[in-house]
Amino acid sequence: MKLVQANLDQPDVVKGVNWLVTGAANFPEGQAALKMLGTTFAGSKGIAAAVKQLEYYGLPAEPVLTAVIEKNKNPEEKAAALYALGTIHFKNFDASADRVSAAGSQTKALDYFRQLNTDYADVTIQGFKLSDFAFKMLFEMMNLQVGCEAPEIEGKDADGVSFKLSDYRGKYVIVIFWGGWCHACHGILPLMNQAAAQLKDKNAVVIGVNTDIETEAKKALADYQISFRNVLDNTSSGPNTTLYNLRNFPTLYLIDPKGMIAVKNGSLEAMVSQINAAK
Repeated sequence: MKLVQANLDQPDVVKGVNWLVTGAANFPEGQAALKMLGTTFAGSKGIAAAVKQLEYYGLPAEPVLTAVIEKNKNPEEKAAALYALGTIHFKNFDASADRVSAAGSQTKALDYFRQLNTDYADVTIQGFKLSDFAFKMLFEMMNLQVGCEAPEIEGKDADGVSFKLSDYRGKYVIVIFWGGWCHACHGILPLMNQAAAQLKDKNAVVIGVNTDIETEAKKALADYQISFRNVLDNTSSGPNTTLYNLRNFPTLYLIDPKGMIAVKNGSLEAMVSQINAAK
């Protein structure tokens, strides 16, 4: 920070600001650099990577990002700010229990992502095209919310037999995205087995989307004595996992008998209770 403050008129000083924002966020110097990013350096070239990193800062970063959009003329920096703002509001929308707040964040996220896709579709940051990530979040906002028809999940199980989510239309379906590589998944798998057994006499089933490579998938299915059917997606970026824009594992969905999303990323207990309460 002393070097940054002593060299504010030097072009390379933005490297120090970038480092402080991305590598020292929890220190006072990092917070000071964040403020500088929205004032002294808001119009500077070379801050795109730090600006994109603000997607993880949440709503407190909004004034800084807004300042970059207003003051910066460089496409990389403007695109990074639009992306970060869109992502912040997308996450707020996705996590908010307050429907009014969620609706406001949804509108803002849509506006920022659409501007990014319209004006800066080809901009890349650190080798990645921001519009590709924005498209996935736009798809999730429009197609992966409670009340939406669940996108098709399809593939082959461990026996090589093809099946689809829509094969179970008419039943409640609890879907879990998981992998043997995922330590957070290990604790819930016995509970998923219990739920599958308990729901046999109900109008409900459990299916999984496993994200291990095929050889590891079969080992994981055996190690955890998985009793429910799984689509083998082969990687954590497999076709079904990518379609559902997975950011956390495990993730659970409850699909109702009409094929509509009833619960997104909820608890297994709440899903089973909802099924048990259904007439």
